[in-house]
Amino acid sequence: MMKRRMNRKGWVRIVEAFFAVLIILGAVLVIMEKQIQQVDISDVVYEKERSILNVIVNNDSLREDILGGDMTNVNDTITQNFPNTWAFTTNVCNLDEACNENTPDDRDVYVSETLITASLTQFPEGRSKRLKLFVWRK
Repeated sequence: MMKRRMNRKGWVRIVEAFFAVLIILGAVLVIMEKQIQQVDISDVVYEKERSILNVIVNNDSLREDILGGDMTNVNDTITQNFPNTWAFTTNVCNLDEACNENTPDDRDVYVSETLITASLTQFPEGRSKRLKLFVWRK
């Protein structure tokens, strides 16, 4: 009879140790999951935005379109250079205005801007505009 009791105590301790290990492992996994962060892609997106805006700034016909108010070719150029998994919108405004756009509230929106200035030969009155590019994941 004494032998059975000792065996039961041994099995109880083994089961207790097993459950203790399970609890500790579960707690460690929960803590590790909370510490895993999303990959920060902001540097990549801003670099892509800057390169697209540089293409636009250095293209005289696109600059003329922006200053003239026609964004069709500009938006086509941006569409060709961004992946399909990204959405964007552009806004052109005067230098003294605030350029705001309707963008999603539930996503990270990356914004870059550049100044589009006129050359004296094409627009002697010296127009200048600000082009803002808003980008977010679909």
